[in-house]
Amino acid sequence: MIPRQLAARRVISFYLTGRSFFMFDRQRIIEYLEDKHLPDGGYFFAKVEPSSGLDTYFAVKTLKLLGTKPGNIQSVISFWKNEDRSGNIDDLEGLYLYAETLKELSICTQALERHKKLLNEIYQDNQLLRKRAFKTVSGDFGLYDASVNTLFTDILEGELKELYYFTSLISQFQLEIEEKRIIQFIFSLQNKDGGFGKIRDSQSATTYYALKILNLLSYPVKSLIKTKEHVKREWSKVNYLEDLFWHIESLSLLKLPFPSSEQIILFLYDCFRDNGGFSRSRNLGIPTIEYTYYAVSILKRLSKIHKVFMDDYKEHTE
Repeated sequence: MIPRQLAARRVISFYLTGRSFFMFDRQRIIEYLEDKHLPDGGYFFAKVEPSSGLDTYFAVKTLKLLGTKPGNIQSVISFWKNEDRSGNIDDLEGLYLYAETLKELSICTQALERHKKLLNEIYQDNQLLRKRAFKTVSGDFGLYDASVNTLFTDILEGELKELYYFTSLISQFQLEIEEKRIIQFIFSLQNKDGGFGKIRDSQSATTYYALKILNLLSYPVKSLIKTKEHVKREWSKVNYLEDLFWHIESLSLLKLPFPSSEQIILFLYDCFRDNGGFSRSRNLGIPTIEYTYYAVSILKRLSKIHKVFMDDYKEHTE
């Protein structure tokens, strides 16, 4: 049974199927996202300008997963063009977010060709294929490589995320690179337990990005037996929504079955908020566009097994 207070608080957003898990209101999630669409054309969960490139990217991707597009596509394109004219597309992340947003909207990315020089410079600099050291900085766990100093929460993604951005852009910009070098670097980060990561041992985020990169480079990730066993063990360490996202995506890349669908749905239920967004933590926390993307991505994976959206269930029963 669902605690009465939870059922009352979210009755509009969920439908109890009688099989111990819930269905989510697709339209309510869409309305949450569109409520964050700002006059400058982008999105930001805090609803103040300037918009966030990262939130704009996640919003467009999430809307596509939900089977729709931004209400004003042209404003999104204008937002990115303004960012480009203002010189804000000057690093790998900015270029990736710009290019991927346009691709999600089925917009030609030929105008981005002038940024190919940036990618070549990044590759020639060789910084992406260098292991990062981990040490204590000013009393906090930090990532230090003479130019980068972040808190421990940022370390989880920092080891391979930029290399993933770069690898994702290889074919789009027709870059001539030695893919073998990237594959060799990825495996230099693999540990005896089958996971990946040299910053405080194997990390779920690093393992996820390693698998994504290898898959992009057509490496047969299904053959990684030790990695499969490692990822399956990581289910017990899922505490936050990003942990669940990395876990489910890694399982999917490795063609492994998901753990209990009911437990996953209940986790997402606890992260759902009344305004239609999802937060990082169960029961407490502010919803953001990024965590809403993680949740919807997981729901789309589960939708291949169960009906997870209320409108899908209605169509099925009518």
